[in-house]
Amino acid sequence: MKALAMSISKKNEQGVMRILYFNGLGYGKTHKRERLAMRYLKKRGVEVIHAPTDWYSSESFEDLLTRMLVLTKQQLKEHGTLVLVGSSAGGSLVVNIMGELHNPNLFGVTLCSRLHEAPLKWWDIRNLTRMAHIGTRNFSQAFFDSVTYCSKTTIPKLTANDKKHLVITQQWADFVVPRQTMSIPGARTYKVPGLGHSWGIAMATKRLPKIMKGFDLV
Repeated sequence: MKALAMSISKKNEQGVMRILYFNGLGYGKTHKRERLAMRYLKKRGVEVIHAPTDWYSSESFEDLLTRMLVLTKQQLKEHGTLVLVGSSAGGSLVVNIMGELHNPNLFGVTLCSRLHEAPLKWWDIRNLTRMAHIGTRNFSQAFFDSVTYCSKTTIPKLTANDKKHLVITQQWADFVVPRQTMSIPGARTYKVPGLGHSWGIAMATKRLPKIMKGFDLV
């Protein structure tokens, strides 16, 4: 499943969750599996709006983060309380936004996401440079820079409240993202049954309504 990134707000008067969906590594197009996920969430009171993100474009990470910060602030102003949800590449963007705003009404969920770097075994080829396709024609500098910024700048400055408002989902095994790069000390890890990257994201997405109930979305 292509990476999801979502911003969910609660519309108190109708009990509706509104999702602002930022796709992860890809060109910003909504795929069938993503539409199925949106349909699943809509049946459970979650409305999804897609904000296309082309991770392979020439847009810098700095410009991308600035644009998403503006969008998040607009949603906070309109709806009051937001839950940012990002899967795979979108996860580091979610944490970066939380680390910039430190907003008490902002919550976050990452779905099987690479959030920082960590030592890998000598035989493990899932390093960030390779997974961002650096050095190839089809590379994502924005993804590489988002994880690097999250690792070196954002995570060290996350407050206790930021971490309390963050849930990190992790499956049994991931053949794309090393599990040791998914966790953040002090943030809750929510384990889902699943093997593989796409299956893990799908199982985590299925559990989003349950995870969100754990947040006090006033």
